[in-house]
Amino acid sequence: MSWPSLDRHKAELVARRDLRDATNEIRLILAMVTLTLAIPIASAVGIRALAYFGGGTAVVNRLAVVGAFFVVFIPASFSLVLALEAFVGERERTTIEVLLSTPLKEAEIYAGKVAAVLVVSLGLCYGGLIVYCFAVFPGLGFFPFGVLVALAVSTICQVAAMVAGAVIISLNARTMRAANVMASFIILPMSVVLQVEAALILLGRAELLWGFAALMIVIAAVLLRMGLAGFSREALLAREVGLSKPLRRAIGSVRAAFQGRPGIIRLVWMRRTPIAVAAMGFIAGIALGFAAGRTGAIPGQVVKPVLSSLLGASDGATQGQEALGIFGHNLLAFVLAALLAIFTAGLSGFALTVLPGFLVGYAAALSSWSVALSGVVPNGLVEIPAAIIAGGLAIHIGASAIHMEPSGGWTTRILRALADYTRSLRWLIPALALAAVVEVRFG
Repeated sequence: MSWPSLDRHKAELVARRDLRDATNEIRLILAMVTLTLAIPIASAVGIRALAYFGGGTAVVNRLAVVGAFFVVFIPASFSLVLALEAFVGERERTTIEVLLSTPLKEAEIYAGKVAAVLVVSLGLCYGGLIVYCFAVFPGLGFFPFGVLVALAVSTICQVAAMVAGAVIISLNARTMRAANVMASFIILPMSVVLQVEAALILLGRAELLWGFAALMIVIAAVLLRMGLAGFSREALLAREVGLSKPLRRAIGSVRAAFQGRPGIIRLVWMRRTPIAVAAMGFIAGIALGFAAGRTGAIPGQVVKPVLSSLLGASDGATQGQEALGIFGHNLLAFVLAALLAIFTAGLSGFALTVLPGFLVGYAAALSSWSVALSGVVPNGLVEIPAAIIAGGLAIHIGASAIHMEPSGGWTTRILRALADYTRSLRWLIPALALAAVVEVRFG
């Protein structure tokens, strides 16, 4: 689906309106000034003091780079507050009706709201970074230009992803309290993202930060498209502030999702496209694993412990214990793939077939195809098709999670996709049990 056209001038009107609201509050202005000046200067004083009192050149240089990360990250978190308030805040102030009654398009309102938050957030981030650089690096004899540029670019992508996700929450929340609670679905994933970024900063490898920025661009684009596709002024105005008996409604929605779902054969046919993608993932995994093994791109010490289980190492366990362990491991992978599919846009389902294929290809590169295939035959004749079906259904869950419509129904689509996956386990679990027994008996 293409991005809708919009009048940039009209979107700028919405952005200016929100910027005026953000800068009319003295407390917000004080918070912005503190984030831009006080925190960078305080960090710079600490690093300069460490350098003055002989903290060691390597330690000071490393802390200077890490300090830049924190100076950028703290103002970036401010964007979450502004974005959560974008729509639900206006709803509580009873000003949303005035905005939605204008002849502006949905895309223009949405783009203006997002642009206003991005301008404020990125202004704080880059303002703090500039102050920090002028306060720390002069006279230090060290200026990591490549890392700082990569950090600046990755900050744009990171803030855009946070803003896009928060705006989706603001569109669908009924109250500001509910929006703050739902913000945990952004905070938890972003905490992992920030830890990864901090590790890349510590490594000092600018090329890895560029790869991180590219990944965040994709995530931000997906979230921005979701919010724009799901924005409807009619649905927003018709949304009730509070609904009675939420537990009963939730149980009713889950029960309705399981009613009238197709059987396994019809389900496989209905989801043939994502299942075919999962099957191609297994083939792609074999090719990637074989290339990684032949080129030595991934050290054997990393993969060999996993390969030992693929080739049938039992570590002295009885056949029953080994079969139970294999079955439990595979079942856990199937369950986690479905649960993580919502947050990974279905990539966990793709990984369900790519990773086994990678191990087979890697084993073939280290030994031979006969040895590699002997580790997955005959149990793989049952286990691999089951993984392909489960992977395809998990990919469908991810596709449902990133698909939004102006008419709503996002929760219903997710519940139906999860219901299809759950019902398929009636067939997939016996298949996993059979594969585990066959692997122990004949592997």
